[in-house]
Amino acid sequence: MKTITTISFLVAALLSVSAWAETFEKWSSGDVNGFTRYWTTNKQGANFVVWCHPERKVNGTLLHIVVEGRTPPPDTRAKLILDQEVLDLPVNKQGYIDSECATCADSFGYVWHKLRSARSLAVKFQDERYAVFSLKGARQILPGPVCPTDWEKRNAGS
Repeated sequence: MKTITTISFLVAALLSVSAWAETFEKWSSGDVNGFTRYWTTNKQGANFVVWCHPERKVNGTLLHIVVEGRTPPPDTRAKLILDQEVLDLPVNKQGYIDSECATCADSFGYVWHKLRSARSLAVKFQDERYAVFSLKGARQILPGPVCPTDWEKRNAGS
């Protein structure tokens, strides 16, 4: 009886976890501690993640990219290549591409729309690490409206 109870508990836990996650082709989304996470992983294990927290004003809305097990070097720049357009974006002290400044917020919105419409995505860090990601399913997973940026959340009502 104890084994049946344990198995039932495990099955219920697995079903509840899958209820919060959605996958379409190569992209997924899910909720974690108030954040919505949109992500893809390539065959080499690199991750491209868009974090969105509608209320958190610091590191609430950002891009988190991991290539060869590490984020980009802090206080450098990362290149996002969407189709054949190269965006050179600042990396903060924690290794994220954040949305805290006005220009950062504009860039975040632009990247969001490009992820939904582009055909190819690659990233290159200043230390030469490079990864290519699929955009198959990004349009279906990322909603049309852009997640509120940290800059917008801090300056709302100003």
